Amino acid sequence: MMSSKFLIFILLLLSVSLVSAANLEVKVLEKNEIIISELERSNATFTLNITNLDVSDDFQIYSLVSIAMYPKEFFRIESGKSIILEVTAVPFKEILNSKKGIYAFEYQIKGKKTGFFKDALAIKLFDIKDVALVSIEDIPLNSSKVKMIVNNKENIEIKNLKITAKSNFFEFSETIDLKKKESKIFEIPIILDEKISAGDYEAEIIYELNNVKSSLKMPIKYLEATGISVYEHTSGFIIKKTNITKTNEGNVPAVAIIEVRRNILTRLFTVYSDRPTTSQRNGIFVDYSWEKEMGVGESYTVNVNTNYTIPFIIILLVVLVGLFVRFMGNKKLSIHKGISLVRTKGGEFALKINLRVKANREVRQVIISDRIPGHAKLFNKFGIPPHRIDENARKIEWDIPQLNAGEERVFSYVIYSKINIVGSFELPAASVSFESDGKKEFVLSNKTHFASETTEN
Repeated sequence: MMSSKFLIFILLLLSVSLVSAANLEVKVLEKNEIIISELERSNATFTLNITNLDVSDDFQIYSLVSIAMYPKEFFRIESGKSIILEVTAVPFKEILNSKKGIYAFEYQIKGKKTGFFKDALAIKLFDIKDVALVSIEDIPLNSSKVKMIVNNKENIEIKNLKITAKSNFFEFSETIDLKKKESKIFEIPIILDEKISAGDYEAEIIYELNNVKSSLKMPIKYLEATGISVYEHTSGFIIKKTNITKTNEGNVPAVAIIEVRRNILTRLFTVYSDRPTTSQRNGIFVDYSWEKEMGVGESYTVNVNTNYTIPFIIILLVVLVGLFVRFMGNKKLSIHKGISLVRTKGGEFALKINLRVKANREVRQVIISDRIPGHAKLFNKFGIPPHRIDENARKIEWDIPQLNAGEERVFSYVIYSKINIVGSFELPAASVSFESDGKKEFVLSNKTHFASETTEN
């Protein structure tokens, strides 16, 4: 019995809730929700698209909080139809005086037959100083003017707004109009009757709108001038001299920082006029830094001298060796003449002559020719026998039909003299003739010397 009564009670509650809820769909198409306390207009407007998803009915919109909703009259929406309704929300004075920023509130749409629909809207409550934001740039020392920016941060037009700005540096007053989210920039002349030191100061901003005044104070900075001029001069090539000078052009003490970068090689040849404050390795570079506090008008100079003499000589030698190697590599054939002393049983003066012939390219019809000094005789023993010996011309020759690229041959012979040589003994250069690419060419060897301290027998 009790369970059946409880079930009937639950069904009655469900039926009541279903009857009391209006089946509406509401969309906000447009809104003007900003309310500025200093303006006469103290209401917000909303454009609502209301669709009736239930039976046709007459409806009324209102709020149970401290907001008056208009229109007050009933409006009819047929079943399945939509209407556009312009709604005005007017907050009570206690809301205007106590609330600032975004204020959300609940509203209801009541149908005569279908019941209630609940939703929420929001309005924005501001004082004019929260909408028209003023900012003042920092003031450099000895500046003649400063920028003040007035920015309307909201989507509302503001007309006949008088802004007055006062500080130790300027006085400014202007009546302006601001469009939605518009910014305006003003350049205010700076007038100082006496010298003022750098530091933090205040400016008073006074707003006047619709004969209602409000004010606020904002910090401004009078900046220190730490102007440091830089002069850098470099001269020289092999010995490179760099002078870096920094001068304090401001009116307060300043720290001069001079930085120089050298690689791991050039740093070995660089000297400085002052010891660096710091040095730090970054890859193949070394960064040097000097720091010094300077008074007003003081200068600080660092001289950097890099002597490239030694590396220049090394580079020059490398280039010359490279050119020589390239030159030698381009020669089709080369011959080198060398001598060495030969000891004999009879004590005669004797020298062994070595002719080293090397072909860098393929050559043909090679004839190696050398001359025997007039006071010397040819010893009749050879490494490779010569093909011709001309005793009258004192000439000895070898023939080679062909030398391949990279092929090398060595020919040697011995000369002797009954008379010992005193001092330096010079032998003439040997010569080689050959054919290459159908042309006849000639190459000479080096000249050789031999120093002797022996005397005559």
